[in-house]
Amino acid sequence: MTTMMKKLSIILTVVAMAACGGSPKSGLQKGTKEVPPPPDVTKIKPENPIEENRQVSTDAKADYAKAAEFYAAQTAWSESTCRQAADQFASVARAHKDLIEAQYMVGRSYHNCNMAKEAEEAYQSALKVKPNHGASISNLGELYYAAGKTDGAKKYWESAIKANVKLSAAYVNLAVLQLGELRRTKDAAAWKKLEEDTRKKLSISLAIDNENVEAYTVYGLVYMEGFQKNRNRLDLAKLLLEEGEKRNAKYAPLQHALGLLALNKNNLTDALGRFQAAVDLDADFAEARQNVGLITLGTRRYDVAKEQFTRVLALEPKNYDAMIGLGVAQRGLGDFKAAEETYNKAKGLEPRRGEATYNLGVLYKAFFASKEDDLDRAKAAYAKAKGYFQEYLTKDGVSEDDREEANQNIKDCDKVMKSIDDFKKMQAAQEAMMKSQPAPTPPPAPAPK
Repeated sequence: MTTMMKKLSIILTVVAMAACGGSPKSGLQKGTKEVPPPPDVTKIKPENPIEENRQVSTDAKADYAKAAEFYAAQTAWSESTCRQAADQFASVARAHKDLIEAQYMVGRSYHNCNMAKEAEEAYQSALKVKPNHGASISNLGELYYAAGKTDGAKKYWESAIKANVKLSAAYVNLAVLQLGELRRTKDAAAWKKLEEDTRKKLSISLAIDNENVEAYTVYGLVYMEGFQKNRNRLDLAKLLLEEGEKRNAKYAPLQHALGLLALNKNNLTDALGRFQAAVDLDADFAEARQNVGLITLGTRRYDVAKEQFTRVLALEPKNYDAMIGLGVAQRGLGDFKAAEETYNKAKGLEPRRGEATYNLGVLYKAFFASKEDDLDRAKAAYAKAKGYFQEYLTKDGVSEDDREEANQNIKDCDKVMKSIDDFKKMQAAQEAMMKSQPAPTPPPAPAPK
């Protein structure tokens, strides 16, 4: 790995696809992992929307159809259109209180614009009408997952499936969680069991909805896991992702997954194109932007990389890896002071990680010190670089190869500092010798002719 790319790796993230009735408590508060418990659907007859015998009035159908027509006509959502759609469905829900679909669509309309608080309230109101409404329970899980409440989200998705076994999205969302566990699992037997269960959930999802592009995307990502020991897994991933692309080629996470597939096949050109396509489809797709930045760093397109990492940090201000990438880009563009500030910011954000410290050492050794004409200032820069490399060795997760490289940098700094000292001693000795010699006698003036 080159110094330029030290400690950077492609982001392998996935995006989750698409409250207790009567409870006033929100599960979106920051600083807590708790969410209101999902309804106990085991005590309620499971919903069966296909066979459910309900008498829906002609007026209710007409009012709902009008609101649904406005909803379906939207090609791009904004806060204004989300509120308009929600208001129309809310009007239908007030006029026809038993029409659970209308109240659910109030939440779905807000959800489209990430208006989480309003969406949560609407879904909870739907559960007051029908406590086992699976879609509302599942979407509450999505809201809590987006808020970082992973455990609570999992409970909601499990409850949603108990309420309605035909909720394709809930199976996919649970598979997303299990994919994360799969990447953290080291035990081979546990990994195999978890992988089988994850594939089972995705197969159920596709059996319910064969057009579910999210399921194809996650399924492909699952098969990419473990490909180092079995390259055939990449072929299976390719088949699944291509099936997803047939359904919806403009789904940003699918393009991102295809980029990861290309990367695993060492096709950087295709990978970059796929990641860029994901960014073009979703400008707020931070993971895709970060991967564009990482690849363009490798090709020394520092201006492009800087732009991508800057956009990532606008979306995720505490993204440590994006800060490191931005620092490398700034360094490549010759803005060394900005790079130093970025690395120090990352260092303060996650003190136990070593990437920022290592890159500060590189910055002082390869740039500040080597470009300094004054020997004393150059020596001070090498000393500072050495200190950073020594500090790096105390950080978490330093591999043997990394340790060896850091120690070599320390030796390099010591060698240069010794050379500077030796040169200064020699220079001082020469000056002392010159001072100790008697001044030469000037030649006599020529006699006048």
